[in-house]
Amino acid sequence: MSTTALPSLADPNPPTHPSPPLPPQPNNPTDPEASALSTHTHTNPRTSLTASTTSTSPPWGPSHPCYPHPNPHVPLTSPLSNTTRIIRIPRDWMPHGDLAPQFSPVYPEILSRWVSEEDFRQLVTHVNEGLWEAFRPEGWMAWRDMILGVATGWLWEDLGGNGVGVKKGVRGVEGWIEGWNLRREGGMGVGVGEEAGLVKCVGLRRTGFLCLDIQIPDPQVRFADPDEEDVTAPSTVRDEED
Repeated sequence: MSTTALPSLADPNPPTHPSPPLPPQPNNPTDPEASALSTHTHTNPRTSLTASTTSTSPPWGPSHPCYPHPNPHVPLTSPLSNTTRIIRIPRDWMPHGDLAPQFSPVYPEILSRWVSEEDFRQLVTHVNEGLWEAFRPEGWMAWRDMILGVATGWLWEDLGGNGVGVKKGVRGVEGWIEGWNLRREGGMGVGVGEEAGLVKCVGLRRTGFLCLDIQIPDPQVRFADPDEEDVTAPSTVRDEED
């Protein structure tokens, strides 16, 4: 059994062992670096808030769900070119890929003045379901059109008119959209007065099924300047009324 020799009490130079360094104490008021860091955190909350906000929020621009696009569905000389804007609902490729056009169910908050979230969900759901029935490759209408096309040398595609499955399905969806627009004009939407008559959903064939365009009155939004003192992240803000 080994033993460790203890230093003699009479030894004037006892052996010393260096103590391990202490970890930094950020809460130690005597540490100048920790004190400076704590002061910076409390005196500059805007920096951390901006970083956390911009990391989760989509950048403001044409790809933002609430971005009001110029109205390309009216002539430039029309008064509606200056008084209306377009909220563009993008394609959603997740449900069926490129087999059928589907649109995003994300509700743009900028529509809240004219289209409620319930009406928006109803619009997108009905359009998506109708387009899937029209374009579904394994549906009975697709098989009927294929058989008639082969039997008639593909004359059915040219002469079938509204009887062709895809055309019939698309016309049914656009007819439902027209009814949705009439309900907005009749005052059944959120907006009232003249603004209610400006709210409408644009026909799908005008956009080539690439997006679902909703026309609204010009919301008069602008890009928030990040250099302003009261702004912490890019956002849409309403211009102050004179």
